[in-house]
Amino acid sequence: WFRNDLRVHDNECLNSANNESMSVLPVYCFDPRDYGKSSSGFDKTGPFRATFLLESVADLRKTLQAKGSDLVVRIGKPETVLVELAQAVGAEAVYAHREVSHDEVKAEDNIEAVLKEEGVEVKYFWGSTLYHIDDLPFKLTEMPTNYGGFKEKVQGLEVRKTIEALDQVKGLPAKGDVEPGEIPSLVDL
Repeated sequence: WFRNDLRVHDNECLNSANNESMSVLPVYCFDPRDYGKSSSGFDKTGPFRATFLLESVADLRKTLQAKGSDLVVRIGKPETVLVELAQAVGAEAVYAHREVSHDEVKAEDNIEAVLKEEGVEVKYFWGSTLYHIDDLPFKLTEMPTNYGGFKEKVQGLEVRKTIEALDQVKGLPAKGDVEPGEIPSLVDL
């Protein structure tokens, strides 16, 4: 399940799914909750950001197709879309990068609960920061409150090497005959 990590290179999540599974169903959900107006009247996702996102999803699809796969695109709440797709193909696991914002973590909790009811494991990976969370020389509860303190603690810490892009991505599951779907237009969002 692609979220904010719309790339094939340096993607531990995609590599793990590809290495551990018979087939891979790459999915991107345009969550309606991310669009429209906020409670304060501002765009949740502005038109420039939305356009960039649409272009990025199209590029990801093209890249996956060149590697023997495809990208399934849906408009809908991930906790609904992912369950429907998992049921359709008989998925045993969903692979995703863990996120850190309040709304994204809340969504992860909902998705994990719904998929657990279906017997589908959610496997999360860290990919949002320069330093991997497991490599930090301190517990998260001991995170320095300012950059100077953080810099001092990570001084000399090695950044993990990037993960090479897969030459081939396993094809879509035969079961379920899932259609890739259309990438929406800006108006659709």
